[in-house]
Amino acid sequence: MKMRKYYRGLCGALAGCLIAAAPPLSVRAEEAGYIRAATYTSDAWVSNFWNTESDHMEEELAQIAADGFNTIILVIPWREFQPSVMPLTYNPYAFEKLDQVMEAAEKQGLSVMFRVGYTWDYYGDESSVYRFRELLRSEAVRNGWLAYAGRIYETGSRYSNFCGGFMTWEDFWNYAEDAGNFGRRDNSRKEAKQIGFQDYLKKHYTLSQLNEVYQPAVPFSSYSDVYIPGRSDHAYRLFYEFYDAYLEELLVDTQKCFPGLSMEVRLDADSVPGAGGEEMTRVSHFDTFDCGDADYTALMYSVSMGRAAGQTVLVHEAFRTMGEQLAQVKAHNGGKPIMIDQLLYMDETEDFQSNARLLESHRGLFLMGLPELLHQYTNGYGIWTYRNYTNNPVYNSQFALGSRGWEVSGAAVQTRNGSSQMMILPGGKISQKIGHRIGGRNTHDNYVRFTADSDGPVTVTVSLGTQKQQVSVDGEQQYTLEFGRDGYYSVEFEADGEAYLDNIQVYNFIQDGQLRDVDGKELSCMAPMRHLNRAMQ
Repeated sequence: MKMRKYYRGLCGALAGCLIAAAPPLSVRAEEAGYIRAATYTSDAWVSNFWNTESDHMEEELAQIAADGFNTIILVIPWREFQPSVMPLTYNPYAFEKLDQVMEAAEKQGLSVMFRVGYTWDYYGDESSVYRFRELLRSEAVRNGWLAYAGRIYETGSRYSNFCGGFMTWEDFWNYAEDAGNFGRRDNSRKEAKQIGFQDYLKKHYTLSQLNEVYQPAVPFSSYSDVYIPGRSDHAYRLFYEFYDAYLEELLVDTQKCFPGLSMEVRLDADSVPGAGGEEMTRVSHFDTFDCGDADYTALMYSVSMGRAAGQTVLVHEAFRTMGEQLAQVKAHNGGKPIMIDQLLYMDETEDFQSNARLLESHRGLFLMGLPELLHQYTNGYGIWTYRNYTNNPVYNSQFALGSRGWEVSGAAVQTRNGSSQMMILPGGKISQKIGHRIGGRNTHDNYVRFTADSDGPVTVTVSLGTQKQQVSVDGEQQYTLEFGRDGYYSVEFEADGEAYLDNIQVYNFIQDGQLRDVDGKELSCMAPMRHLNRAMQ
């Protein structure tokens, strides 16, 4: 019942034009050698990297190369690069920075791989998730996606170190999580029709089969009666099946605009109630594993996969499970190699702290013991958290875009020591509304981190919500202020003299990968990671 061509044709002439205009891909992933990659976000993080300056890019990339990596992964947020789909518009600064990174990476001998279509960014105040939902029902939005993918491919193809890219199920899964909330009435039936779910079921199931799976109070007499089932319904397995088919077809169409594009597939399964309310059953996503005509299958791998919450995993157990799961992927992807674009030997992500974890003292042993498995199953791996980052909600935190995103009074952006900085005059202030972009304001300790400079003694007042703190500035210095757990929606800076601000971060969580800290200093897993990189050369 696998459906491969249901969404055929929406790429159409647009994709053809994009491919005709794009130069040939100069370096395919398989020609780049075994990939040892670090996700690169400089001193920012994926949600605001493309609106920062990255003043130390050359030094950072040189360090990545010195640590044994031969590739960087760049996360390319859809909306930040293509702010509007109707009409199509593109963000010049994002593309300028992309060119800058490509050139700087090339100088360091680093290949570059793109993660295409990241969901989250700060380009607008509204959520960008709606775009990914509208892809199912709007030809205009879909054409926008294809144009974006084609433009990204064309940009990368100008450089000899470009080695392709992948999209990922993670960026599209919000709708699959939310679709079960429409209920069983007309609204749900309308949605099922608009996204093509009813047509998909008509193509693959009889009404009798659907009535058997759904067990509706009133049996379906036509396919127009069919609604999107709830996530607690056994029938939700049909929606997962439909959504897998949609993602696979979207990938195939996008490959016309971005040749060789792979997809990070979902290795873990989803749970649905068994038929008749029996105990939960698992729904796997094997049908997506072949990734169209891509040369490899991408995936995120975590040592927590397949293990109960709270479990402590020993290194030999981690190796055994990893081998079993990678073998399972190969059994369903036509024997293609696997690119582990996120190798999660540890995961401190805030919402997943209950996941099973590798024993801390075994992290290094795990990394150093990986070569045999990686040689057997993969063509490369990538590290998500090469450098620790804060969950900073500040847009244009390094003033690369001038004062955009800030409310400014008695202040202006100037170039100082080769970097864009905000100059605040005596009595001036700047502020930004950020509270809607960050959670945990009342449950986690909040911090403000920034660099300030002056030619003489100046008092800078920092406000986070209703709280205020002051620092004395006399020359360049970095400050970190703790504000406790009071709620806030904005951050504000004032000065009683001329002062210069840069690198503003507000945060209540630090993503830790134990490779390098937020300042780039080496941590406990860096030496084992270098060992792994050397072993995989």
